[in-house]
Amino acid sequence: MVEGIRVLDPTIDANSQNSLLAIRPESLNGLTVGLLANGKKNSVEILQYVYEILKDDHGLGAVIEDNKGNASRPCPPDLLEKLANQCDVIITASGD
Repeated sequence: MVEGIRVLDPTIDANSQNSLLAIRPESLNGLTVGLLANGKKNSVEILQYVYEILKDDHGLGAVIEDNKGNASRPCPPDLLEKLANQCDVIITASGD
């Protein structure tokens, strides 16, 4: 016999006291940019479009593109390390 429905709330309050912001460069001019797609449809295209706009507006340097391949899984640590070692900044996107 079912006694009722239990509704769970998966949200939490943000705790900004324990949050850290990444160090931001003063300029993007000449920096190597990593584009990390998440594996969803159109995520690669979104990142390429954003890169082209930023390249024209801010003089970005080289681009390194990769794809973590599965939006439901965290990025593999070896891929994150590779991008961190090769890139000055990394942009990620979710497609659909």
